[in-house]
Amino acid sequence: MAISTGCKGIKTAVFISGTGSNLKSLLKFSKLKKSPISINLIVSNNTKSKGLKYANIFKIKKKVFTFKNMTDEKKLLFELKKNKIDLICLAGFMKILSKTFIKNFKGKILNIHPSLLPKFK
Repeated sequence: MAISTGCKGIKTAVFISGTGSNLKSLLKFSKLKKSPISINLIVSNNTKSKGLKYANIFKIKKKVFTFKNMTDEKKLLFELKKNKIDLICLAGFMKILSKTFIKNFKGKILNIHPSLLPKFK
């Protein structure tokens, strides 16, 4: 992982489900000179997520996975590795990820919108 001061080396994927307000803040931060991250992928589990519009605005690759079966999670892992993602930021992502998925990115997942899913979204 890159040094966390002044280096844009941390390739980040942001996972969203809704309006993307947290994503918008992350994008704004990523554009600062002192920011250590670059947002390279936006992932959503909701095809109607309003936050996906930021992918078009900022010209960032986006992917939507419905997570209706384990195949989607495997496809997502492949996409993350293909894009050399170093960090995943869960920013209002309202889907529980499997233990297998978490193990693949152990120590590289940051949840900035913690909630007790599925009861409290």
